[in-house]
Amino acid sequence: MRIALLTEIPAPFRLPLFAALAAEPDIDLRVLFLAANDPRRNYPSYPLDFPAEVLPGKDVLARGRWLVVNVGVLGRLRRFRPDLVLVGGWNQPAFWQALLYTRTARVPLVVWVESTARDERAGRGPAEAAKRAVVRSAAAFVVPGRAAEEYVRGLGAKEVAVAPNAIDLGVFGERTERRAELRAQLGLDRVTFLCVSRLSPEKGVDVLVRAFDGVPGELALVGDGPDRERVAALAGPNVRLLGRVERDELVDWYASADAFVMPSRSETWGMAMQEAAAAGLPLVASEAPGAGYDLIEEGVNGFRVPVEDVEALRAALVRVATDNAFRERARPRTLELARGYTPEAWAEAVAGLARRLAR
Repeated sequence: MRIALLTEIPAPFRLPLFAALAAEPDIDLRVLFLAANDPRRNYPSYPLDFPAEVLPGKDVLARGRWLVVNVGVLGRLRRFRPDLVLVGGWNQPAFWQALLYTRTARVPLVVWVESTARDERAGRGPAEAAKRAVVRSAAAFVVPGRAAEEYVRGLGAKEVAVAPNAIDLGVFGERTERRAELRAQLGLDRVTFLCVSRLSPEKGVDVLVRAFDGVPGELALVGDGPDRERVAALAGPNVRLLGRVERDELVDWYASADAFVMPSRSETWGMAMQEAAAAGLPLVASEAPGAGYDLIEEGVNGFRVPVEDVEALRAALVRVATDNAFRERARPRTLELARGYTPEAWAEAVAGLARRLAR
């Protein structure tokens, strides 16, 4: 079965998923990237273990929105003649061209969506009308978890496959065995909360640093962005701004921290939370990230708090910081919840959906 997958960029955390799908015995996969990189992210490039190409096109960044206008989308699809087309959303013109192709070629269109009803970008008139038009045209949807499934079913989707986002679980497991050594190297001697985030308004890091005032412990902030100066001005003495951290060192921080926090105002999934789960950390998050509805069991391995609620966030942080027994109980449950998030599980879910649609 030939599957054409159109997605924006070769993001490093997506590549193992595509490689696993290409390895399925009856799948002939072709990945069409709309661009080599996203100017808002600037990920490093990695070798690809599956058939792929970057489509020619021009991109523009305006008011935080990134748009890519590609040429030759229909021609690529006609030459490949896929039995199914999987697109990474509805926000780029190439995805709409793929929709047109599936209508004329009479093959299924599957839409990969991570948005949730709690995402602040949802609910705007023209965008919502466009989404509902895609829902009417799509044969099925692929989502990473419960919050996204609830969202697309609310739009009218009938066939939905949950295909979990994935990371390399082994990398984090190896480092946690050296936790005491790594904490000493990083100079950590108090309860340490880790936040890995772009410093921009939608990530809510300003809410976090205000909430951390009075929390007995230390907050390590990894990331950079346009809100850096504002966050630094709000941060108290127990907040450490680390800026950008290389991948290998970042894994050390996950292994060394006592808990992870994601205070986003808007977040579709939240890959950093998934990495923290792979490291077995107790999790504290706002109600925005979709990952929180699959990786957090309230009061068991973490807490979800209302978006922008400084006092509720502070209370959750204090509870985690002062309750050693809670943190010890939370770790194995977090690891258990994270265990099923593998590239193979994602590929099996997508391939299974494709086979059902083919039948």
